[in-house]
Amino acid sequence: MVKILVIEDDEAVRFALMVALQSMGHDVEFACNGEEGIEKCQEKTFELVITDLIMPQKDGLETTADLKRKWPDIKVILMSGGGKGIDTQEVALNSGATAFLSKPFTARELEDCIVFSL
Repeated sequence: MVKILVIEDDEAVRFALMVALQSMGHDVEFACNGEEGIEKCQEKTFELVITDLIMPQKDGLETTADLKRKWPDIKVILMSGGGKGIDTQEVALNSGATAFLSKPFTARELEDCIVFSL
């Protein structure tokens, strides 16, 4: 079981991730944006953060940079439904993320990405 924080502004995606991650046996908490995600990380310890790239208030790149600055050992998976090209993945990985997922993805792809990231 991995303690995971998911930062995602889309309620339907949050719900789908909750179902998938809990069925894998993970302990999951959620935040609706990067600011809320950073606050939750100050309150609790997470082994992994899965964050959307495009969000209001604080996008996934800014959130990843803040997370890595404050908790250098935290693992981050960035995900995005926009811009599935190599440039988006390259930018995500250069920001300090451990891995990148293009939406939509399968539960198996999510699980493989988690295993790879840890």
